[in-house]
Amino acid sequence: MVIDVKEFFVVILFLALIILVITATIAMIKSIKTLNKINLIIDNVDNKVNKLNGLFDMIDNTTDVINSFSDRIASSIANGINWLLSRKKKGDNDE
Repeated sequence: MVIDVKEFFVVILFLALIILVITATIAMIKSIKTLNKINLIIDNVDNKVNKLNGLFDMIDNTTDVINSFSDRIASSIANGINWLLSRKKKGDNDE
């Protein structure tokens, strides 16, 4: 009983291809399940972020108002200092 080497390699090649196809199919099924789980998690996070958008808008508006007030106060202080310095310089020039 003599086995031809060429036929032996063909049989081994076909067995390897069958194993490769089965392994690839199993990997694809597992990756699809994993991607579905990831998609559910992303949808959940997206819903929670959208619920917080109102809070972030409120915080943004509050910081804008606080910044406006602090700019007005800083401008008033700077104008007051400039007024005092210009008044003092005018008094020095008169003498």
